[in-house]
Amino acid sequence: MRSRFGGIVVLALMLWLGAGICHAQAAEAGPLQVGIAVADITPEGPVWMGGYAARNKPSEGTYKELTATCVVFDNGQTRVAFVAIDLVAIYEKQLADLRATAAKAGIPPQHLMTNASHTHCGPRVSHKDNTEYTALFQERTDPLFEAAVADLQPAVLDYTVGYSTMAVNRRQLNDEGKCIGMRPEPRKQIDPDVPILRVLSPEGNIRAVIFGYACHPTTMGGYLNGPDYPGFARDWIAAAIPDCTPVFLQGCGGDIKPRYSKTNGRFGYVMLEAIPTTAEMGHELGRAVIAALCAPPPVVPADRPTDLQEAVKMPVTIGGIVEHIRVPDKETEGKTHQIYNGAWRIGDVYIFGSQCEVCSNIGLRIKRELSDLRVWTNGYTHWGGGYIPDAASYPEEGYEIRVSRVSPATEDILVGNAKRYIAELQKTPVHSEPIPETGE
Repeated sequence: MRSRFGGIVVLALMLWLGAGICHAQAAEAGPLQVGIAVADITPEGPVWMGGYAARNKPSEGTYKELTATCVVFDNGQTRVAFVAIDLVAIYEKQLADLRATAAKAGIPPQHLMTNASHTHCGPRVSHKDNTEYTALFQERTDPLFEAAVADLQPAVLDYTVGYSTMAVNRRQLNDEGKCIGMRPEPRKQIDPDVPILRVLSPEGNIRAVIFGYACHPTTMGGYLNGPDYPGFARDWIAAAIPDCTPVFLQGCGGDIKPRYSKTNGRFGYVMLEAIPTTAEMGHELGRAVIAALCAPPPVVPADRPTDLQEAVKMPVTIGGIVEHIRVPDKETEGKTHQIYNGAWRIGDVYIFGSQCEVCSNIGLRIKRELSDLRVWTNGYTHWGGGYIPDAASYPEEGYEIRVSRVSPATEDILVGNAKRYIAELQKTPVHSEPIPETGE
């Protein structure tokens, strides 16, 4: 049964926690078990919201609940956990708290991936006046790992990639190739992939659908809390597949927005009249997930038996790598910024995640250069940060370039790290200790 509950961590701590003090290590990987838990992280009163800097007052209510969902993978040798959060971002304190509670449940910090949906209609946990909400967030999310571990059950996974054009590039160009505003630019790329990882019981029941997309949740603004389109996408999936838990992971969508939005002025500060448009954008993504699942997806790993009763007995390799890397400053030679990069392995699916708002061409390039593998790319992973544009966008200028602190060389660093981590994770047994810091 599914359970439901209403400062930067230094490398030395990661190594200490990653040494196996919390979870007994078997000699070899065994069959997979998966546990799922969901927490309601909706604020109980007015909060200062994240995502639109021009908001000048606290929230005025909620149009749809915010959630944090934890999925724990256990192969008898180690554990990996994904935590998907309906916030614009989490920050150093929340990441440290989550790592500490994950460690108590036998999950090393390098095996934990946190991903923010980046909804622009949620509380800002870093705001000085949101101390009550910050405490509520910790209170609601602390039990997630223990609850997910208590829910561990034998599982079979399958994986496919759907397709959606719900999004559009928002870097509109003039005739000279310069970005002239944050408006739809259909001539530029999006990432249409909708990666989908299903969790099945040995009897074939679908317990969870983990899916992703690369697109800002900025269909609406206003002063009502809610998850924007990812919440409505989850609703569509839950309606189509009763008793499953839908889990959304935000991709590399720093320069991507929903194709339709209900806006009123520069920041889209509208309220109830925007909800039908937001819902339809989410439902469109949900339909893309269900459409992709009409044909039975291939199992994970691909060489497992397709008979579920046999597949559930097979060993599954899992693991993760997290680094705190340095990337070069955009303007000052020798100056660097620290960000988190990481990758996680579930069978033969490899998930790359980077801190910050990673633009779509970087995620696309990683998948293109690792096209012989099942690779899933995410931004908004671990805590917050600024934009990481692709190198080709810098001459175009525009908002993402102007506010970014990092140089065009950062793209090559992220792509190189993704390839290096995934090469390491392909080894069996997985080497899942943090790799020495790079990117000086």
